[in-house]
Order: sequence, then structure tokens, then C-alpha cells
Amino acid sequence: MAEYDFKLDLNVENNSHTQLVKRIPTGSRVLELGCATGYMSDYLRREKDCYVVGVEIDRSMANRAKTVCDRVIVGDVQSRGWLKSLGDERFDIITCADILEHLRDPIALLKKLPDLLSDGGILLASLPNGAHASLRLELLEGRFTYEDTGLLDRTHLHLFTYSSLREMFARSGFRVNELTYTFHDMADSEIEKRLERMGFEASERGLALFHTPDAAAFQYIVSATPDSSVTVEEFPVLNDKPMQASVEVYRNLLDELHQAGSTAETRLKMVEERDGILQDQQQALGTLNDELVRHRDAMENAIREAREAHNALAKERSLRSELQSQLQIMDRSNRSMNHDLFWLKNDLKHTKKDLRAVVNSRGWRAYMALTKPLRLMRRFAPELKKLRKEPSLIGDWSRETVRLWKLGGLQAIREQLNTESSPTYDYSLWIRDVEPVGVPTLEMVEQLNEHPDRPFISIVMPVYNVDEYLLRAALDSVLAQSYEDWELCIADDASTRPHIKRVLDEYMRRYKRIKVICREENGHISNATNSAFSMASGDYVALMDHDDQLADFALYFVAQEIILNPHAEIVYSDEDKLNNEEVRFDHYFKPDFNPDLMRSHNMICHFGVYKRSLVDKVGGMREGFEGAQDYDLALRCLREIDPRKQVRHIPWILYHWRAIPESTASGGEAKSYAMDAALRAVKDDLEIRGLKADVTESEYIDGMIRVRYQLPDSQPLVSIIIPTRNGEQLLRQCIESIRDRSDYKSIEFIIVDNQSDDQATLTYLTELDRQDATKVLHYDHPFNFSAINNFAVEHASGELLCFMNDDIEVISPDWLGEMVSHGVRPEIGAVGARLWYPDDRLQHGGVVLGLGGVAGHAMKYSSKDNKGYMGRSVLIQNYTAVTAACLLLRREVFDAVGGFDSEHLAVAFNDVDLCIRIYQAGYYNLWTPYAELYHHEPASRGAEDTPEKQLRFSGEAEYMLEKYGPLLQRDPAYNPNLTRITEDFSLNWKGVDDEDDDV
Repeated sequence: MAEYDFKLDLNVENNSHTQLVKRIPTGSRVLELGCATGYMSDYLRREKDCYVVGVEIDRSMANRAKTVCDRVIVGDVQSRGWLKSLGDERFDIITCADILEHLRDPIALLKKLPDLLSDGGILLASLPNGAHASLRLELLEGRFTYEDTGLLDRTHLHLFTYSSLREMFARSGFRVNELTYTFHDMADSEIEKRLERMGFEASERGLALFHTPDAAAFQYIVSATPDSSVTVEEFPVLNDKPMQASVEVYRNLLDELHQAGSTAETRLKMVEERDGILQDQQQALGTLNDELVRHRDAMENAIREAREAHNALAKERSLRSELQSQLQIMDRSNRSMNHDLFWLKNDLKHTKKDLRAVVNSRGWRAYMALTKPLRLMRRFAPELKKLRKEPSLIGDWSRETVRLWKLGGLQAIREQLNTESSPTYDYSLWIRDVEPVGVPTLEMVEQLNEHPDRPFISIVMPVYNVDEYLLRAALDSVLAQSYEDWELCIADDASTRPHIKRVLDEYMRRYKRIKVICREENGHISNATNSAFSMASGDYVALMDHDDQLADFALYFVAQEIILNPHAEIVYSDEDKLNNEEVRFDHYFKPDFNPDLMRSHNMICHFGVYKRSLVDKVGGMREGFEGAQDYDLALRCLREIDPRKQVRHIPWILYHWRAIPESTASGGEAKSYAMDAALRAVKDDLEIRGLKADVTESEYIDGMIRVRYQLPDSQPLVSIIIPTRNGEQLLRQCIESIRDRSDYKSIEFIIVDNQSDDQATLTYLTELDRQDATKVLHYDHPFNFSAINNFAVEHASGELLCFMNDDIEVISPDWLGEMVSHGVRPEIGAVGARLWYPDDRLQHGGVVLGLGGVAGHAMKYSSKDNKGYMGRSVLIQNYTAVTAACLLLRREVFDAVGGFDSEHLAVAFNDVDLCIRIYQAGYYNLWTPYAELYHHEPASRGAEDTPEKQLRFSGEAEYMLEKYGPLLQRDPAYNPNLTRITEDFSLNWKGVDDEDDDV
């Protein structure tokens, strides 16, 4: 609100803000209600060494005030939320500069203030005078015109007079000790003109009514102290004060000058007649003339300043009027667009079936085939212009286009041509446009704060030699929480920097909810955290570092999650990083709890909240795991609970890591010891669980972990099931690569021929059938992937089943041993491999439910150099589904869920359906990047390019959507803040991405 963005000028005495500031003693603790941009706070802190807390309803102005106040609370003084943010703070001075007139019930606010004043504290307020001469004239003229600023500001809800404001303070429990005012007297000529216009005679007595002190007062300045014994009484008439005396002196001087000027000639004649007093009269006249000149100059300056102010005001009003007009136009346009958008979506919903019919029609396919060259020419016109200038590039460009077209059609070509914008910039836009959509309302916050089952949360924070501004920012982020039932337990680990004790003492003195324990000797972060744990009395404890920050609603979301899931033992959230310029970046939108991803890195991390009884049970932090102490704590806690039921994930950024050189959030070598501690924590966890595995740092990505589980002493037999039809070359390449390049040898081949009529294929199948550990089966029915594989399983002898396409080619010799090492784990269901296109772009990195409709491949088309979103292209982890192009599982798991669904899913989504049923049966499906193979898709099976295939595909997709709708909307291995449109794990832009999905 620009009209309240003032500049403080202490040289102007006739100003309410000047009068307020001058009444505030040096070194006072000040609460400034309605601090605006902090123009008064700045002076009080800078010149008077005051401690200032501001309260401001306008967030943009509050953000500016934060730079000059010790603390700013964004809130409405008419609500109770801002009072709770103050905790137990008390103040020497509370200022209400021009705010009481804006409130619905100013008495309700004033009644709250005595409890915020320390002994001897003073309330200072300024209020406009509703009985000013200009307003009296307005009423006499039969109008009361509200304007953008001034006494009749459009936002003023109350007008006060001398008596009514004293009565208001008395009713509010305050005694008015001093009541002065700033003045703005009207000229007689202006009053006379307006009275005569109304038919009144401007007599001397009548004019006097407009020059009384309560008519000349422009704003009242009140100094009051709490006094519950004060009563409403007949208040005395406004007495002359120093400012009133100034008015009278000023008016008398003008009268004298006027008289002197009007009788100058008469006095000169009298001087000639009265020679005895000539010298005295000449001196008097000279003095009067000097006064007249000075006051004339002053009046001219005042008139010039008034004209400049008038011109500026007129310009501002003109701009405001223009802006209002533009806003109205935009509002009408927005309503129109929303109306159109509603009907467009409605039309889209009702025309999907018609669209499918058109797309499946022969006429449409013929049209698309005929116009494809033209559409390609238009799409790549800029590239073609470049090629005209460099003809030698045409051959290379053509070959690259054909290669991309074969891999992924126009989408692959588009991705290759597009340039990426800055991830940090995109995230900043997302924070601005999307994140606020889910912020709880004040009503929601108040309801949660009054919920009978709300948990009490203890935040534990070890502190050691952190910079003062970082420590204050961390503490203030806790104090800013909208949820109220919390405490902050701080352990100072024998810090040597003097500001640590000073800051902690200050906050502990001001807020009863902050507890501090000072350790006598440095014990490092684990012991310091345990010291903080020892003070915690909450139902849950939350881990926070001394240089990080909580989001404003962090505890609100945690408390809400606990109330909705009272069995929760561990709650964690998404997180991002914060640089020294306060820019958020490097977001980590996590999946729901993912056991194997947890062994690849600490996915719980921040904001980690644990049930206090669980932390007590495992003995808190363990010494010797510094750098990964919270990772070790999480792993030990997970052993004591059922993670699938008692670990809850909040898909919201609740924690901001401070990325400074000393922090693990910065990476690098700042805490290289953290990696060693993490490896020891994971290894210790596996040993206690009785699992044999080698734990090393990942060879694919720094700072992450690979767990290599040991194979059983006796290698179980794996039945590799490969359906084929007229695929002699691909099948030969597949089988030979398995035999020649696989270290794992306990295998049998089950080849299922589906009506091949190619002689070369038939000859090769006959050859295979004669080989050891190889069976060739014939399935003489129309293609049904599910039925073929179910048929093959009946003839398989292996303890483990490996379903494989005939267009697979082995890359890594350890591919099968890696998959078997996971497949034999009792908790694991299906195991998927990392599949590459022949040009080394990713074909399969796990299946994400709901991408583009039913499901999509994670980070498809990314290069080998691309580690994927937060390393997920190179980390062992759990996905809800993996592709059956290469899928391994135990025979007992396959039988338990009833195999593939051959009735409803003959071709598409049968592997997704199988994996979902495995997941629902209580198993975890797993994807590993260490089993690498080439997938020559789509060489082995054509695209969905006929009406019959498209109709079948559509039916299978509808079946999946109907059967698994909610799960497809919220894949536990994914995050709702990531897109459901593409497969690149980019941000979900809500209105853009939340369109109706078509399959």
C-alpha cells in the first residue's frame, strides 16, 4: 500500500510521526503495530539503539520492513495469531501510528495491549481528528467525501474527536497521561467563501468556531498507560498546549502584520504631526516590514510546496485511475477466459470418444500420412534454414532425424532440439506460481491448533560456532511456525565464538518455549544432539541443524499428518537448499518410503520427525557416526517398526538446507568423513539384520552407496522365458549374448514360438531344441503376451523366472547375478534391469504409474552421462512396477499373485498389472542399474498403428484406469510435485499438468 510508505523527517515538528518518535526513550524495547515498510523502525534502531518488533498485514511491505526491524510478524492485529508469535515478550513502548482508525473494533485491540507492556510501559498512538474545521464545513455543506489519503481516507472505519478518543482509551483500560496534537488551521478567506456559498454570514463569532483548538487539530498524539481503575468521565475542554500556543502566536502575528500594512500611510502622517515619537515609529515600521517580508517568503514557499504536492497527488490519482481501469479490464478478461476455459474443458471431456473415432478412422490416417512431410517441414523450418547455408550437414542431420524418429518419434526429436532453461529459475517460478496453492488458510491453522489430539513437538538443535545471522535465521524460522504446540531444545556444544551465548540467552529470555543447555566440553554433533534430546518433553522430536530453516508451515503439516495417522513413528518431508542470497534451489521431491533407496542414501534426512519413545528405545544418537549420525539413527529406528505402515511421507518442501562450505548440503570435501560414516551405518544395519552384503560407494555417482548382496552358496536355477515370432536374428543375438557374456550359469531357456512361418526362424528353433538346458514350446494361438508367458511357466523348472523379450542383448556380465541377488531376498517381488537403446539412451529406468495415462518409463531417453533426478537413474531403489522386457522374480511370488492377466491384458500393461498385484501382496519391487542390457525396441513388435490395435490398447488402458485409478494418480515411488505428463521428473505445474489424462 504505497500511500502508507512514508519517509520520516524529524525536522518537521508539525508531524505525528515526529512527535511519536521523540517520545520514545533511547534503548527501549518497542512493538510497532502497523510498521508498514519500517520507516520509523529504521530510525529507532539506528539512532536510538532500540529493539524493534514490527507487525504488518501487508506481506510485501513486511518483507521490506524485515531489513530494518529486529523481527517482523506478518499478521492482522485484529486476529490472535500475531499475539501467539510474540510468546512471552514484553515491551517498554507500543506504538499505534495511524492504525486504530482502520480497525473494525479498535477497543478489542487496545484491551490486548496491557499484557504486552512491561512495568511502566507506555502506549503511544496517533489518530486523525474527526472534528477538524474542514470536516465541519463538509458536514455543513451536506457532503462527506472520502478520498485516497487524508482525514477522510477511504480505509478509515472510525473518526475520533477529543472526547471520544479519551473515552475509547478509558474503556480499553488505559489512562491518557498526555494528549497533544498537530495542527492545520484554515484561512479565514476559505472559511468565509464556503460559509457564504451556503448562505451563512461569516461573522467574527462564526469564524471563531472554526479556529478553536479542537477544530485546528489535525492529528491527536496520545500517551497512555494501563490503568484498570480509570472511568469514563466528563472530559475537560481541550487545553492550550505548546502546539496550540504556536497556532495563536502565528495568527496574532498575521493580524498585526495585516493591521500594520493597512494603516501605514496614516502612521506616516502621524509621524509628521508627532515629531517626538518619529524615531520610535520608524523603528517599529521597519521591524514590521521585516516580519512581513519573512512571512511573505514563507507563505510563497508553502504555496509552491503545496502546488508541487497537489501536482504530484493529481499525477498519482491519474496513474491510480489508469491502473484501476486496467485491473478492471484484466478482471473482465480473466472471468471471460475462465468461462471459456470451463466450456473448453467441458467440450474436451464430451468429445474424447469422438476424437478417438476420428483418429482411428481410415480417412484420418490417410490424411496424416499424406501431410506428414509438410508438418515435418514446418516444425523444423529453422533447422532447414541452417542446412541451406551449410549443405554438408544435410546428410548428418537426416541420419540423426531418422535415428531419433525410430527411437521415439517426434517427442524424441523435440527433446533433442529443445534447449533447457535454468533449473533454479524454473524452480523459482514454481515457488512463486504453484507452491502457494496448498498453503493452509488462517481458519485451517486455528482449527488444527485447537484439535484435541494435536501432538506436542520438540525440535532438537545442536549448535556450535555458527555465524550469528545464520543462527538467528534458523531460530526465527522456528518462531514463525503457524502451529503452536512446540518447543525448541538447543544444546550449545561448548562454542568458542562469543555471540553464540549472547544470542541464545536473548532468545531464551524472550521465549519460554526455547530451552538451552550449555555443554562444558565439545562432544561433537551426536553428543550435542543427545543433550538436546534430554530436554525434550514432546510426543515427537524433530531434527534441525543450526544453520538451516523451516518452512513457515512445517510443523502444521507434520502435526496434521500425525493426527491423520496416529500410528506414525517416523514422519519425513521433501527438502531443498538455500544459498547465501536466500535463493532456494536443488529441490528433492522424494518418493514415499523406499527401503532400497534408503540404503543408497539417507532419503529421510530432513525434515525428519520421530516418535520420542522410539528414539529413547534405540538410545538416541550413536557416537562415532558423526557426519551421518541422523542416517544411523534412522536405520536403527527402522529396524524397530513396520516401515510400510509406520513411516509417513509429506510431499511438501518443509526444510531448507543452508548450502554453505561447511555444510553437507554443499557437497564437495566439506564433510568427506560423512561418506565413511554412512557406509559404516549401512553395513552395521545389514549385519544386525543378518544380511550378507558388500557396502561401497557407488561407482556411478559420488556420495551415494551401492549394496551388493551376496548370492546363495548354491546358485538357484533361473528359467529365462523368451517369446518369439519370426525373429531369428534377434533371438539368436539374445541367446548368444546371454551364453557368452553372463557370469551366472545356472540357467535354462524356455523359448515360446508364437506361430512363426519364417523358415530361418523355424530352422533355428529346431537347432535350439536339441541343445541342453533349452526347451522350445509352440503356442499356436493369436498373440497374447500374458497367456504365452503363463503357458511357459507351466513348463519351467527354475526356482526363479526371468521374463525376457527376444530383442534383448546383454551388456554387463554380472546382469543376472545382480538380479538374482535381489530376487532371492524374501521381501522383494519383481526385479527390473536398466535397459538401453542401441544408441546408449535410456529405455527403462523403472516404471512410474500415471505418467501420460497408465504408466511411463522413468527418465526415458536420458544419456549415460545423465544421473537422473537426484541420482535416481543410477541408484538401486524400489519402484511400484518394472518392465517385463527383462523381469526376474521367484516362482513362489508369481504363483501367489496368479501370474499374468491373460483375460484383460493381452498385450499392454500386463507387466504393470503383475507388479502392482505383487506390491499389493506386501512385496517390494526393485530396479537396479547394475543389470545392464540393450533393448532393441521396437524392432521385435510393431507400433499401435492399426484401428484394431488402437482399440485394443484403449480398452486395456481403460481397464487399468478403472482397476487401479487412485494408485495411478499417486504412485508411492513418485512424488505429486513432479510432472505426470512427461517422463523426465520435471516439476508439476498444476494447471498445466493437471489436465485430463488421455491414454
